[in-house]
Amino acid sequence: MLLVHLCVTGQQSTIHIFGMLSNGKKAPLKRAEITNILSATVFKVDSTATAKIPVFTHGTKLLIAAVNYTNDTLEIDSLKNEYFIMLFPTKELKEVEITFRNYDTKIDLVKTIKVETIGQNELKKAACCNLAESFESNASVDVVYTDAVTGARTIQMLGLSGLYSPIQIENVPYTRGLASNFGLTYIPGTWLQGIQITKGVGSVVNGFESMGGMINIELLKPEDKKTENIFVNIYGSSMGRAEANVHLNKKFKNNWSTLLFLHGNSNFTENDLNADGFRDNPLSKQVNVMNRWKHKGKKTEQVIMLHTLTDDKMGGQLGATRSVTDQQLYGANVNTQMHQVYFKNGFLFPKKTLASLGLIASYRYIKNQSNFGLRLFDAHQQSGYFNSIYSNYIGNTFHTIKAGTSFIYDQTTYALSGISVNQQEYIPGAFFEYNYSPGNVFSLLIGNRLDYHSQFGLQYTPRIHLKYLVNENISLRALAGTGFRTSKTIMENISALASSRIILIQPNLLPEKAFNTGISYSQEINVGKNKWMFNMDYYYTRFLNQVVVDYDVNVRELNIYNLTGESFAHSFQADLDMMLSKTLQVKIAYKYYDVKQTVNNLLQQKAMVAPNRIMGNVSYRTENKKWKFDLITNWIDAPRIPTTKANPVDYQFTSKGEQLYIVHFQVTKLFRKFETYAGVENLLNQTQRNAILDSKNPFGTYFDASMIWGPLNGRVIYAGIRYSLIK
Repeated sequence: MLLVHLCVTGQQSTIHIFGMLSNGKKAPLKRAEITNILSATVFKVDSTATAKIPVFTHGTKLLIAAVNYTNDTLEIDSLKNEYFIMLFPTKELKEVEITFRNYDTKIDLVKTIKVETIGQNELKKAACCNLAESFESNASVDVVYTDAVTGARTIQMLGLSGLYSPIQIENVPYTRGLASNFGLTYIPGTWLQGIQITKGVGSVVNGFESMGGMINIELLKPEDKKTENIFVNIYGSSMGRAEANVHLNKKFKNNWSTLLFLHGNSNFTENDLNADGFRDNPLSKQVNVMNRWKHKGKKTEQVIMLHTLTDDKMGGQLGATRSVTDQQLYGANVNTQMHQVYFKNGFLFPKKTLASLGLIASYRYIKNQSNFGLRLFDAHQQSGYFNSIYSNYIGNTFHTIKAGTSFIYDQTTYALSGISVNQQEYIPGAFFEYNYSPGNVFSLLIGNRLDYHSQFGLQYTPRIHLKYLVNENISLRALAGTGFRTSKTIMENISALASSRIILIQPNLLPEKAFNTGISYSQEINVGKNKWMFNMDYYYTRFLNQVVVDYDVNVRELNIYNLTGESFAHSFQADLDMMLSKTLQVKIAYKYYDVKQTVNNLLQQKAMVAPNRIMGNVSYRTENKKWKFDLITNWIDAPRIPTTKANPVDYQFTSKGEQLYIVHFQVTKLFRKFETYAGVENLLNQTQRNAILDSKNPFGTYFDASMIWGPLNGRVIYAGIRYSLIK
């Protein structure tokens, strides 16, 4: 805790600076510095932690800095005899940021960019076995199913495919290429410290691909005081799924710390509750290991992460095996191996308090061997990533900048039914971001990127964010900008292989480009002794070019081509998070999507996107904090289904799907070192009817298991135990 004592004496001001120690006592901070932000003049304290500086005028700001303490800005509103500032030491401040509010999901009213942070308490409201299951109680992200045989799940934001809302792991791109279909199942839920969600175009520092949003995953940190030395989680469900997680954390005396994540899961029971002859979920086995290292020196910090996994899925008809020559039983098998390394290095500049340089690098190799009936898919992907970020202020802290360079490399080879494709792209780029923030009330963020794509040349990406704090409880934000990405057609639409459709891809597909703009309103409401949070936002996305995945033009084909007309998305969301008491929290949210795309020369509603959604969450904790009860409900409107009228009547879908009511419930009992939990997913047993066309003849002309908009698993009962030890 930092204590600043300011006295005005004649023509000089005398400042005494003290640091609050962990034992509650205070001591003079002899190495502290005081900076007049407007003049950039630096004053150092003497041996008694005292500095004498000229009398200040109205509006003068001072930057108070001390090693191992978080900086703060003191604004002189008028000449007073004394000023007091309290700050926690840097390490303790991180803990305060996590716990200073009662919200399990938080939105900072002051930051220029609206970021929604999901904490660990929110993640524990459901079983949360992996990242795909971590958004059950979140209204901003929709988790959707892709096909009826592999169990793959992806996300949607603003009514757009998750391809336009890239997922990063601590600012390193994750869901690219082969990781776009099953990557959400490769990050176990127990590994997560938190999830940061940004809607619309994000910061240019994090890349050029975000058009609908961006999700950043924060993993547990070995150096964090709250990270357990030993953590064990065991889970089992009525569908035959078993899972185990073990975390081992160790801190060394030489400022090194390490955290080892061990994960294994298996689905060993065939289930066919809808009696269509196909497994509702594939048999599966996954072994997943990550090792994270952290070193903190006086001027540098290093993070190294090593990650390796093998994942095996066996879907298809009951009794199907790996044989691809068996035309009696249809098998859908996906075997994935992934190996990756992340490296981060941060450089501190003691003489420049706010200056820093960060270097991020990663390498990943993915091998995917699959078959969908007689269709064989064999793919390999190597990806490299580098990003350098320099941060500083210009003149004073009203004007801060971030600048740097980046490089992306992707080498992909795949073979589909005897046809081989080799794709390579490299994208060097540079960015500059300027933030004008004269105070908490108003801030302006302007970002520009210039990237060179090896196939498509220079690509320019401008973005702007505005924030206005009406008062301490109300924040208004606006944004506008562009994004672009290149499509990896087969890898990103692997679910289409689970059908008899012929896949036709237009040559020379162009990069996808979109313009996005949005506004948001956030308000904290004081209701008695409790706080409520209300949010409302609207976003509009218009595609300048899009790679259209067309299921409509021909029921026997999947056509992929460049957009020839309009494509846009309107997204509106309103949500209210109510702390009714210290023990009871209620959240409700409504979303409306108007997403249209020109398909077969006709502008129509985007298929598989529900136009309306309502989410509700009730969380109750007993006053003694020994019991938790969580109820999550989702109502999902009926989406448009691609036309199948060209098929015989027995092999047609209706033009619209059915409405779904998905309810989850969980109860948790907490003990001193462990907790037990039990619950039920899909309490009302809601599933998509007629999920597979012509399921009795999967090698025939009309078979299609790729048009999925709802869950296939019915009611699932589960239970588990978590054990934690912090030394």
